[in-house]
Amino acid sequence: MDFKDNTVGKEPIEGIFLTPEHFEGLEEVEIVPYTGEGSTSFASKDSKGNNFDQSKMEYLNERGVKIPVEWLTEKGDIKPEMRAVFISMFIVVGNILVTEDIRRVLEEGGDMATFTEVVEERNIQLTESRLDKYGYRRVLPDGSLVEDHFRKMNLSSNPEKRVSVEELHYIVEYVITGLKEGKKE
Repeated sequence: MDFKDNTVGKEPIEGIFLTPEHFEGLEEVEIVPYTGEGSTSFASKDSKGNNFDQSKMEYLNERGVKIPVEWLTEKGDIKPEMRAVFISMFIVVGNILVTEDIRRVLEEGGDMATFTEVVEERNIQLTESRLDKYGYRRVLPDGSLVEDHFRKMNLSSNPEKRVSVEELHYIVEYVITGLKEGKKE
Protein backbone atom coordinates (compact mmCIF):
# COMPACT_ATOMS: atom_id res chain seq x y z
CA MET A 1 0.00 0.00 0.00
CA ASP A 2 1.47 3.33 -1.02
CA PHE A 3 1.05 5.79 1.84
CA LYS A 4 2.60 8.63 -0.15
CA ASP A 5 -0.70 9.06 -2.04
CA ASN A 6 -2.50 9.70 1.21
CA THR A 7 -4.99 12.49 0.76
CA VAL A 8 -8.18 13.12 -1.07
CA GLY A 9 -7.64 16.18 -3.25
CA LYS A 10 -5.47 18.21 -0.89
CA GLU A 11 -1.90 18.54 0.29
CA PRO A 12 -1.38 17.32 3.88
CA ILE A 13 -0.35 19.92 6.43
CA GLU A 14 2.03 18.80 9.15
CA GLY A 15 0.23 18.34 12.47
CA ILE A 16 -3.23 18.72 10.93
CA PHE A 17 -4.92 15.42 10.38
CA LEU A 18 -8.53 16.37 11.12
CA THR A 19 -10.41 19.51 10.17
CA PRO A 20 -14.00 20.54 10.94
CA GLU A 21 -14.76 19.84 7.26
CA HIS A 22 -13.94 16.15 7.78
CA PHE A 23 -17.08 15.89 9.89
CA GLU A 24 -19.40 17.17 7.17
CA GLY A 25 -21.43 14.18 6.05
CA LEU A 26 -21.02 12.24 9.30
CA GLU A 27 -24.33 13.51 10.71
CA GLU A 28 -26.10 10.21 10.07
CA VAL A 29 -23.29 7.91 11.21
CA GLU A 30 -24.43 5.84 14.18
CA ILE A 31 -22.18 6.42 17.19
CA VAL A 32 -21.74 2.93 18.65
CA PRO A 33 -19.41 2.24 21.59
CA TYR A 34 -16.79 -0.48 21.22
CA THR A 35 -17.70 -3.50 23.36
CA GLY A 36 -15.08 -5.95 22.12
CA GLU A 37 -11.96 -7.25 23.79
CA GLY A 38 -8.72 -5.31 24.20
CA SER A 39 -10.07 -1.78 23.88
CA THR A 40 -6.91 -0.30 25.39
CA SER A 41 -4.45 -2.97 24.31
CA PHE A 42 -1.91 -2.81 21.50
CA ALA A 43 -1.48 -6.60 21.73
CA SER A 44 -3.10 -8.85 19.12
CA LYS A 45 -4.09 -11.43 21.77
CA ASP A 46 -4.11 -11.79 25.52
CA SER A 47 -2.29 -14.51 27.47
CA LYS A 48 -5.38 -16.74 27.25
CA GLY A 49 -5.45 -16.50 23.45
CA ASN A 50 -8.41 -14.09 23.17
CA ASN A 51 -8.03 -12.40 19.79
CA PHE A 52 -8.18 -8.63 20.32
CA ASP A 53 -7.54 -7.89 16.66
CA GLN A 54 -10.58 -9.89 15.56
CA SER A 55 -12.90 -7.87 17.80
CA LYS A 56 -11.40 -4.64 16.51
CA MET A 57 -11.68 -5.76 12.87
CA GLU A 58 -15.36 -6.61 13.38
CA TYR A 59 -16.02 -3.21 14.95
CA LEU A 60 -14.28 -1.36 12.13
CA ASN A 61 -16.09 -3.39 9.46
CA GLU A 62 -19.45 -2.70 11.13
CA ARG A 63 -18.69 1.04 10.94
CA GLY A 64 -17.92 0.77 7.21
CA VAL A 65 -14.13 0.89 7.62
CA LYS A 66 -13.03 -2.24 5.76
CA ILE A 67 -9.63 -3.73 6.45
CA PRO A 68 -7.67 -3.87 3.19
CA VAL A 69 -7.05 -7.47 2.11
CA GLU A 70 -3.34 -6.76 1.65
CA TRP A 71 -3.10 -6.11 5.42
CA LEU A 72 -4.18 -9.69 6.19
CA THR A 73 -2.40 -13.03 6.31
CA GLU A 74 -3.89 -16.08 4.60
CA LYS A 75 -5.51 -16.97 7.97
CA GLY A 76 -7.17 -13.54 8.15
CA ASP A 77 -4.92 -12.12 10.86
CA ILE A 78 -3.28 -8.70 10.62
CA LYS A 79 0.21 -9.00 9.11
CA PRO A 80 2.89 -8.07 11.67
CA GLU A 81 4.13 -5.18 9.50
CA MET A 82 0.59 -3.74 9.29
CA ARG A 83 -0.33 -3.94 12.99
CA ALA A 84 0.80 -0.35 13.69
CA VAL A 85 -1.39 0.92 10.87
CA PHE A 86 -4.31 -1.27 11.96
CA ILE A 87 -4.08 -0.24 15.64
CA SER A 88 -3.76 3.41 14.64
CA MET A 89 -6.80 3.00 12.40
CA PHE A 90 -8.81 1.62 15.33
CA ILE A 91 -7.71 4.56 17.52
CA VAL A 92 -8.48 7.09 14.75
CA VAL A 93 -12.00 5.65 14.33
CA GLY A 94 -12.54 6.12 18.05
CA ASN A 95 -11.24 9.69 17.94
CA ILE A 96 -13.45 10.56 14.98
CA LEU A 97 -16.59 9.01 16.47
CA VAL A 98 -16.01 10.72 19.83
CA THR A 99 -15.39 14.04 18.09
CA GLU A 100 -18.52 13.60 15.97
CA ASP A 101 -20.52 12.87 19.13
CA ILE A 102 -19.16 16.09 20.67
CA ARG A 103 -19.93 18.00 17.44
CA ARG A 104 -23.57 16.95 17.66
CA VAL A 105 -23.86 18.13 21.27
CA LEU A 106 -22.14 21.44 20.51
CA GLU A 107 -24.19 22.01 17.36
CA GLU A 108 -27.40 21.65 19.39
CA GLY A 109 -26.08 24.33 21.74
CA GLY A 110 -24.88 26.54 18.88
CA ASP A 111 -21.27 26.38 20.04
CA MET A 112 -19.27 25.52 16.93
CA ALA A 113 -16.30 27.62 18.09
CA THR A 114 -15.71 25.06 20.82
CA PHE A 115 -15.97 22.29 18.21
CA THR A 116 -13.09 23.87 16.27
CA GLU A 117 -11.03 23.83 19.48
CA VAL A 118 -11.94 20.17 20.09
CA VAL A 119 -10.74 19.29 16.56
CA GLU A 120 -7.47 21.15 17.22
CA GLU A 121 -7.04 19.17 20.44
CA ARG A 122 -7.63 15.89 18.58
CA ASN A 123 -4.84 16.88 16.17
CA ILE A 124 -2.53 17.43 19.14
CA GLN A 125 -3.56 14.04 20.53
CA LEU A 126 -2.94 12.29 17.21
CA THR A 127 0.41 14.02 16.77
CA GLU A 128 1.62 13.19 20.27
CA SER A 129 0.21 9.68 20.60
CA ARG A 130 0.11 8.17 17.10
CA LEU A 131 3.21 9.45 15.31
CA ASP A 132 6.33 7.28 15.32
CA LYS A 133 9.06 9.26 17.08
CA TYR A 134 11.78 6.63 16.87
CA GLY A 135 11.89 5.64 13.21
CA TYR A 136 10.30 2.20 13.64
CA ARG A 137 8.20 2.80 10.51
CA ARG A 138 11.18 3.92 8.42
CA VAL A 139 11.23 2.02 5.15
CA LEU A 140 14.74 0.83 4.38
CA PRO A 141 16.11 0.53 0.82
CA ASP A 142 15.27 -3.21 0.71
CA GLY A 143 11.60 -2.45 1.52
CA SER A 144 11.78 -3.67 5.11
CA LEU A 145 10.86 -1.54 8.09
CA VAL A 146 13.16 -0.81 11.03
CA GLU A 147 10.51 -2.48 13.23
CA ASP A 148 10.84 -5.67 11.11
CA HIS A 149 14.47 -5.93 12.20
CA PHE A 150 13.54 -5.53 15.87
CA ARG A 151 10.85 -8.22 15.43
CA LYS A 152 13.38 -10.51 13.70
CA MET A 153 15.61 -10.22 16.79
CA ASN A 154 12.62 -11.02 19.10
CA LEU A 155 12.83 -7.54 20.57
CA SER A 156 10.10 -5.02 21.21
CA SER A 157 9.18 -3.55 17.84
CA ASN A 158 7.11 -0.38 17.92
CA PRO A 159 5.33 -1.30 21.18
CA GLU A 160 2.90 1.65 20.97
CA LYS A 161 2.07 0.83 17.33
CA ARG A 162 2.78 4.36 16.10
CA VAL A 163 2.83 5.26 12.41
CA SER A 164 4.53 7.68 10.03
CA VAL A 165 3.03 11.05 9.11
CA GLU A 166 2.12 9.70 5.67
CA GLU A 167 0.45 6.65 7.16
CA LEU A 168 -1.56 8.74 9.64
CA HIS A 169 -2.81 11.06 6.90
CA TYR A 170 -3.78 8.03 4.84
CA ILE A 171 -5.55 6.41 7.80
CA VAL A 172 -7.61 9.53 8.58
CA GLU A 173 -8.78 9.92 4.98
CA TYR A 174 -9.47 6.18 4.67
CA VAL A 175 -11.51 6.16 7.90
CA ILE A 176 -13.52 9.28 7.02
CA THR A 177 -14.35 7.82 3.60
CA GLY A 178 -15.29 4.46 5.12
CA LEU A 179 -17.52 6.00 7.78
CA LYS A 180 -19.33 8.15 5.22
CA GLU A 181 -19.79 5.25 2.81
CA GLY A 182 -20.72 2.86 5.63
CA LYS A 183 -23.72 4.95 6.63
CA LYS A 184 -25.15 4.45 3.12
CA GLU A 185 -25.31 0.67 3.48
